Amino acid sequence: MRRAIAVITALLATASLVVGCGKPPTPDRDNGGKIAVVADPALAPILQSLETTFEQAHPGTDVVIGYAAGKRATSQLSAVDVLVAPAATVATVAKVSPKSLGRTQLVIAVGPANPLKIAKLADLAAVKVAVCQAAVPCGTASQQALSQASVKLAKPVEVADIKEALDRLTLGDVDAALVYRTDALAAIGQVDSVDFPEAAETAQEFQATTLSGSPNPAGATAFVDLLTGAEGRTQFTDLGFTQP
Repeated sequence: MRRAIAVITALLATASLVVGCGKPPTPDRDNGGKIAVVADPALAPILQSLETTFEQAHPGTDVVIGYAAGKRATSQLSAVDVLVAPAATVATVAKVSPKSLGRTQLVIAVGPANPLKIAKLADLAAVKVAVCQAAVPCGTASQQALSQASVKLAKPVEVADIKEALDRLTLGDVDAALVYRTDALAAIGQVDSVDFPEAAETAQEFQATTLSGSPNPAGATAFVDLLTGAEGRTQFTDLGFTQP
């Protein structure tokens, strides 16, 4: 009898292992449930919301987002699952299959009620303006727009990214900032924004992609699916993105 019980116990243990091995990978099982994301700072308002949505839908997961732009972003992709960035940045990464999140364009961010009555790019020529460094996508777009309008800034203040540009504006260090519409809308109440025609020519497409060598491929795929699915697209649209 004891031998029979031992045999049955062994068989049940083996069956349990077989069933466990047959389970598909899920976001809360791979890599301890951690999903590492590198994203452009311009997307922080949206991603912070969708991070919470994802973690609530997948108990046991931990989405960890680091923000960086341009080459600083692509230099931080070791052991990362997802990259969310402008298409120009994603294009420099090998072996990816990006999905579009939509397009956004530059606006002139100004103080509440636009105290200097800035109405066009030419009005920036003589005021203090925060503008992203040329090495990051928002800086490239800003320089293209200024060049198209034949505007030379007399008092440019170079910043690392859009977050710093808005911080400088809200602190009163600058009179205006060139930022994406999405960022200006996210800071509504602290800044107002002014549209200008040249922005249409420098609109940026943002993309999300899983990365080869991802420590949590199931989590990476699931998170990108949220960003590019109905709920994610709604949030991107609400913050000024236009869909392709």
